Order: sequence, then structure tokens, then C-alpha cells
Amino acid sequence: MPCNSCGGGRQKYNGQGKDDVIEIASGGIRNHLPETMVKAFEIAGFDRETVEERFGGLYRAFQYGAPPHGGMAAGVDRVVMLLVGAKNLREVSMFPMNQQAFDLLMGAPNEATPTQLRELHLRPLPAKKEG
Repeated sequence: MPCNSCGGGRQKYNGQGKDDVIEIASGGIRNHLPETMVKAFEIAGFDRETVEERFGGLYRAFQYGAPPHGGMAAGVDRVVMLLVGAKNLREVSMFPMNQQAFDLLMGAPNEATPTQLRELHLRPLPAKKEG
């Protein structure tokens, strides 16, 4: 690497480089243009007819000019992780989940009780009989 302070000569650097990037927040605007939606699904292997059949409601809404939908999320948990020197986000997360996405503190996910189903005015469908 050229050294400006030593007449343009070369200087050896011996050290360990480290790049730390802290993402404070991130977000984006979701696709809201019907032709872009079709093109994205074509890349994934779906033809226009399949897109219109399987995602027709969204596709038609985009044709009528549905407003763009976007969002942003602050990465406070990641900043806290760096500040306390944690190796894993689960160490600073208020409601950590294990690697199977199971919340050990809440016992979730779990089956809904009959009382919970009644409160939500839901009823389970009967199991289909084979044969």
C-alpha cells in the first residue's frame, strides 16, 4: 500500500483488520406493481396464469393501485447484544426461542384449549376418514 507520509514508498502493515457494521434499523417497500409481481413469480417458476389463479386477490388489488406497503424495524436487540458482548441474539432476547422456534418460557407453540377456541368462536374440523 502506498505511504503518502513517506514519499510514496511502500510500508508493510501487520495487524488484524476487522469490519463491524451495526444495523440500527432496516426495512423496505414491498412489491406493489402487478407486472413486477408476475416477473418475480416467473423467476420462481410460476407462469402468469398460475400467479393470477393462486394470488388473484393481491394481483387484482395491485392492478387497481393498492398503495405500497412498507415497514421498518429497529435493531435495538442487536445493539444490546454488541454492548454486553453476547455471542447470540437469544442471550439478550426478552422472549427467546430455541432453534426449533419453541418458546420455553411460554410453552409455545401449543395446541389451543377448547376454552380458547370458544372465546375465538372457532371449532376444529373433524378428521377426514380414510377410505
